[in-house]
Amino acid sequence: MTDPADRFSLSSFSDDEKRYVEQIMLDVRKRGDKALLDYTSRPKPFDNVRLAKSQLVVSEKELKESEERTTVEVKKAILFLMKNIRKIVKLQTRAFRPIYFREKGFEYSLRLHPLERIGVLVPGGRASYVSTLVMAAYPAVLVGVREIHVLTPPRPDGSVNPAILYAARLMGLTRVYRCNMVAGVGALAFGTKSIPRVDKIFGPGNKFVMIAKMIASSYGVSIDIPAGPSELVVLADSSADPSLIALDLAAQAEHSPDAFTALITDSRRIAKSVEKIFRMISERSLLKTRLNLYLVSSIEEGVGKCNTLAPEHVSLHVKNPRAIASKLTVAGTVFLGGGSPPAVGDYASGSNHILPTSGHAKARGGVTILDYLRLVSYQGFSMKYVKTVSKHVEALSSAEGLPLHSASVKARLTRRRNV
Repeated sequence: MTDPADRFSLSSFSDDEKRYVEQIMLDVRKRGDKALLDYTSRPKPFDNVRLAKSQLVVSEKELKESEERTTVEVKKAILFLMKNIRKIVKLQTRAFRPIYFREKGFEYSLRLHPLERIGVLVPGGRASYVSTLVMAAYPAVLVGVREIHVLTPPRPDGSVNPAILYAARLMGLTRVYRCNMVAGVGALAFGTKSIPRVDKIFGPGNKFVMIAKMIASSYGVSIDIPAGPSELVVLADSSADPSLIALDLAAQAEHSPDAFTALITDSRRIAKSVEKIFRMISERSLLKTRLNLYLVSSIEEGVGKCNTLAPEHVSLHVKNPRAIASKLTVAGTVFLGGGSPPAVGDYASGSNHILPTSGHAKARGGVTILDYLRLVSYQGFSMKYVKTVSKHVEALSSAEGLPLHSASVKARLTRRRNV
């Protein structure tokens, strides 16, 4: 019951596959919109949808008509999610305030400025993720990002899911494009006639989109997080409900065959029951994701295993989840107890569901308002302060062989400008 984790990482790609993805992106740099339409039209694993040039940009008419084509229930759910995102953004804004400090002639401030132009990827394929659009774009709207460009794959008939267009229009987003996502990352990285180069790319995707984002970052375009195929690790003790665990794991497997699902437990009974129920759900729902099982000697050992895996989601199906959570420090997000389904985090709570995968939770958490802001520090010095620190500047600049650093400070003190 300790199969090795079948989990996507950048090392899973061969050099040939990486070069292939990069060549698609460089082709977009060279041929622009023509390349976008070309890759979108190609058969699987591309989109197999032929579009006219005029269809690349979603029209204002389509955006308006989306309201009639979106059900009342979905509209209410989108509005509910937006309301909760506003709450979370407000809390984060309180936590990340500008800083001002002044002491003995030294003045320091740290200010936050919104990014100018971002791109948002909204996955398609097995499902169309309107929730991802809201999660990725609405915080940007709230903090004042000036331009937000939305890319999403077309459906087989060339249309875009009306719920996505309705949410975009609700947020005031008018720059929406339909195209292949890997080629689309190339467009956001280099710019085309229709799609401008952006400062940062947001949004999850399959493993090919993930590698495309990493390649884009090597060309000077920032990215939010390497957010690839979904991941859920459940840590469970003997008090857990196997059916709820299996449902939570299957729900994440529903995203993609490449999703990573794992159960860590100190109960052989729970492991066997979950495995059986998960297999039954998978067969019924045609899921192809493998369940990884880790049988540990104690929940404490299980916590250590969770921290080592550094997964996107962790769900604690244990007696005292809050006590365990204090020791679980390496994850994108943690759900406290069997009564807290991860699906609520995906669709309703407002905490951002764009989270680090492939072990990147070892270095950072999920998307927050800081991802849409530039932190700029400002410094000012009185002459007295410059005089006080000049000897330290001279010592260090001399040690590093950079005498002009010291000379630039002395020029202020002696008022000599001879260079």
